[in-house]
Amino acid sequence: MGIPAIALAGLKELWELHKVHLDMHGWSVLALGLVVASVSAFAAIWALMRVLERFSAWPFVIYRGVLGVLLVIATTNTWLI
Repeated sequence: MGIPAIALAGLKELWELHKVHLDMHGWSVLALGLVVASVSAFAAIWALMRVLERFSAWPFVIYRGVLGVLLVIATTNTWLI
């Protein structure tokens, strides 16, 4: 569901960069960043799917639950503020 919003936001930013006449070096840096981000996102999702195929998600669920409780306790006691 987020793909259309992300794509439109990216196109808007590309249009803004085009309007300010970004030089060739800027476009090449942007392209390299896009490629690296795409490859790393694909690798992260691929690795997560492999882990979830082999193991249960319950350790992660428990970890996130404990972390959430600790963060609520820390913020109510002003440890993090």
